Amino acid sequence: MNPNNLNLYIVDDDEAVRRSLGSLLLSRLTDCSVKTFDSGEAFLKNASLDGSGIAILDFRMDGMSGLDVFQALQDRKSPLVVVFLSGHGDIPVAVRAMQDGAISWLEKPCTDAQLLHTIQQAKDRAATIASARRERHHGLARWEKLTPRERQLAPLVASGKSSKTIAQLLTSQSDELGDRTVETHRARIFDKLEVANSNELLVFLKNHNLIEL
Repeated sequence: MNPNNLNLYIVDDDEAVRRSLGSLLLSRLTDCSVKTFDSGEAFLKNASLDGSGIAILDFRMDGMSGLDVFQALQDRKSPLVVVFLSGHGDIPVAVRAMQDGAISWLEKPCTDAQLLHTIQQAKDRAATIASARRERHHGLARWEKLTPRERQLAPLVASGKSSKTIAQLLTSQSDELGDRTVETHRARIFDKLEVANSNELLVFLKNHNLIEL
């Protein structure tokens, strides 16, 4: 099995549904690792909740409902993309769940075409989330290269303040800091964070939650 395959989980207490969906998705999706669970509890205990992937959750199950599982994933800040399987009477609740972050719901019974279309949308969302997580990881790794002094200066540089102003501001707060020293720190900050100017630095800090908006 390719370790780079996307994890796709089917969580349903109906064995026939698990078997049917699992067989279809395994036969059509060569880039997914399909795993099935007969309860929300088993899924939360054994699935890779912190990795990228898709979870198809049945709304009504014995024990934890699909909505309970969805809430648990949100509480954990899991990147898994959620698709609900629901009966007609569950649609209003499913709509509310979508507003909270689920990508879609499928009303039982659904056609193969409907299922595959929805899963493709979920795969696209999962790929976007995975890309953003990789970018954030790489960005934070670059941030770790900065010295404590450079981290202190970065928000000031991002605000557009001149080296002279920054030097005066920090000198008044602690030790003496010269204009040329600030310029050196500025250049090193740009180099380590791979940004070209203060505007790009501001975007970097905002995107990585390193500065208050």
